[in-house]
Amino acid sequence: MAKLTDRERGAAVFADPDVAASYHGRQPYPNAMYDRLLAVAGDRRRALDIGTGPGKIARRLADHFTEVVALDPSAAMIAIGQAEDAGVHRNIVWVESRAEDYEPDGDFDLATAGASIHWPDETVLFPRLARWTLTIAIINDAPVFPHPAPPCGMQAWLAVLNRWGVRMGRAPIVAPESEQSWPAGAPPHEAWMQIQGRERFRYSFRQRVEAFIAGNHARVSWHRRAMGEAMASAFDVELDALMRPYAVDGMLEVDAICELTWGRPLPAPKA
Repeated sequence: MAKLTDRERGAAVFADPDVAASYHGRQPYPNAMYDRLLAVAGDRRRALDIGTGPGKIARRLADHFTEVVALDPSAAMIAIGQAEDAGVHRNIVWVESRAEDYEPDGDFDLATAGASIHWPDETVLFPRLARWTLTIAIINDAPVFPHPAPPCGMQAWLAVLNRWGVRMGRAPIVAPESEQSWPAGAPPHEAWMQIQGRERFRYSFRQRVEAFIAGNHARVSWHRRAMGEAMASAFDVELDALMRPYAVDGMLEVDAICELTWGRPLPAPKA
């Protein structure tokens, strides 16, 4: 059996039912981002949401497109997405498949991907996308991580991440001095895009402390299976103690940033 690559191991994390069940704690996207996303689409006949997870983006698109294909290799994510939608959007076609293996029955007016764009092999995916659509839009929910800091502040947040990161065998996180100093280089998939626009959205949302903690377990760095039951429980206790003093009636006010980048997918990387 071939050894899995780091990318394949990372992608496999999202097949874990506990990761899927924790996904509700991941940050939402703001209405302003969706307004811009819809503005960059051409026609609104068909859309493809790659790595849809529980369908956060797909459900919003389904209010505006005739058909939305919600694509994800995780059966657990698809099941939660279907349960959360509860049949409201009958124009969503839920497809359990890797993006690299998917064979559509037609083209798309828009393809989207959130942070899931990190996991498919761009050398396989983008030549296919170039045949399917004229517009790919990437929504990155952590463009300046670890900025902005949660309510506890950057120093306390980094101390927790790095203390637990050492226990997980991870390299220390060093925060850039400001949000404007990130990133040092473009992500790999951008070599396969003729970028037409980029916009960053800063916003705030409210969530329960428990949801904030769950959201961390929906990420590759802190999923419970890798941490083990005892370590994950201790992690939760520390995060609760850190965040609870900043909550009002159990609710945190969380600052967030997302970045929307859109353009034409290319059949080969730019020179």
